[in-house]
Formats: sequence, structure tokens, C-alpha cells
Amino acid sequence: MKTRKSNITIAVALAGFFLLVTIPGAVAQEQDWEFEVVPYMWAAGIGGTTASGGDIDIGFDDILDNLDIALMSTFEARKGKWSFLTDVIYMDLDNDSSTLDVGMQSWIVTPALGYNLIREENFKLDILGGARFLWLKAEVQPAGGPRLSDSGDVWDGIVGLKGELNLSKNWSMPFCLDVGAGNSNSTWQAMGGLAYKLKKCDVLMGYRYLDWDFDDNNVFSDLNISGPYAGIKIPF
Repeated sequence: MKTRKSNITIAVALAGFFLLVTIPGAVAQEQDWEFEVVPYMWAAGIGGTTASGGDIDIGFDDILDNLDIALMSTFEARKGKWSFLTDVIYMDLDNDSSTLDVGMQSWIVTPALGYNLIREENFKLDILGGARFLWLKAEVQPAGGPRLSDSGDVWDGIVGLKGELNLSKNWSMPFCLDVGAGNSNSTWQAMGGLAYKLKKCDVLMGYRYLDWDFDDNNVFSDLNISGPYAGIKIPF
């Protein structure tokens, strides 16, 4: 995975990350800090296209059978209208089948700065600016085809929206959408689901789709990770 566009990528990432600094009324906040952590399980499958044009379609059941380790968590800190959040995913996968052998290690880290645009009793909406980091070490060999391998990292600047619609006293619908570019041609994410409020935490469930389109990767032409998720949001 080549990184010759690093200067452009850094500029794009910084532009996305600090986009919100231009929003007026920034720092005069008297509120206390609020924190939350969300450990979660993502029952994701992997799809896309190899650099040689072959299709990739690995379901979650195959991934679970061949998964060495997976770590996933989101952290958010908020003060007044401003927030900082980061989502971290680590996966180590070896999948052997009659049609396709895939070995993949990856870190996906998405830090973002948020600014609240709407905060009403039943609805809130934040604008996000930040970056998405992908470190990937992968080997793919289609049946009867050449073995493709590559490793490296990709930085993309992103902008997006994150919000929540309250349906009742205990039920709500959280959602998030972001798009970006940099080292990759494009990346985007869509996530939505339901949350149920308990006394000391919220139970979350929903669906998430994460996608990249590459132009200089020796293994993947495009890559997507998608599937249902479930987690617990713990404020402290």
C-alpha cells in the first residue's frame, strides 16, 4: 500500500479534523465534562474486489470460525456543544476456503471532533470533522490465481453527522454518517440502530457499513466491512 500522497493526505485529514474550529462561539463553556465508553461486538462480513478483479464475499460465520482476535470500542468526551470521539477496531483473520484464501490484520481508528448543531428534547445532531486511519496487512489467493500481498497504512480526512432521535422514555434511534478521502479515493460509513436506556447504561443494536475505494493497493481494489452490531454505552 503506497503512501506517496502523504502530504496531500495530511492536509486533507487536518482540514477535516479542524473544520469545526471555524464554527463561532467556540470555547465559552461552563458545563462539566461528560464521558462515555461503548464496548461492542460487530458481526461483520467482508466484501469487495481484489486488485486482480476477483470478488470477495466472506460472511460473519466464516470470519468467526477463523478469527484469531477482535477488539472494538468507542470513547466520547463532551463539554457543552463540543465533543471528541474515537472509534477503535482491531481484527486478525485467517480464512481458508475452496475458492479464496484470505489472511488479514487491520487497525481501524477514527478520531473526530464534534460540534452540536441541534439539541432538543427529542432530537440532537452534531457535525463531525476528523480522520480515518487504516493499517492493513493482507494476503489474498483466489483458487488457481496468484497470491496477492501488501501492507501499509491509509489516512483519510472525513466529515459527517451524528445524532439521536428519542422515540420514548427509554427507546431512541442513534445514527452516524461520514464521508472522506485522502490516501484512498474515498471512504464512507453509515450506521444506525436502536438504543434502550437502563439505569446505569444503554443497550445498543443496529447495522453498520464501512467502505474504502483504493487506487494503489496491491490486494484490494475496494473493501467493505458490514453487518449488525450490539454494544453497551457506559457513561462515567
